[in-house]
Amino acid sequence: MWKRNLFRSMHPSFLIAEQLIALTILAMVVTSLIMVTQQVGDKRRKLERDLLASRLVKEATDEVMLGNKYVEISRQGIHIQATLRGARAIDEENKILVTVGGD
Repeated sequence: MWKRNLFRSMHPSFLIAEQLIALTILAMVVTSLIMVTQQVGDKRRKLERDLLASRLVKEATDEVMLGNKYVEISRQGIHIQATLRGARAIDEENKILVTVGGD
């Protein structure tokens, strides 16, 4: 009852201002949600790439342990080089993703 009387007595411009404030807050929440979703997607892709690099390094070091002195693997833009001294994974931008040993 009290709220009905309050809204009836308010000037229409106040009602419009309240609606604009509510829409602004809603737009900020939606924008924040979109940004967080994008960041989570980027982080997931990076973690998947790092996991692939680690698995490829393990595969290359396993081959070295089986007797190959030098192993080079290249898959999905990740290049692996492994020797008896160590192994490393490098992406297409020459950024080192994983290093094992003292290569």
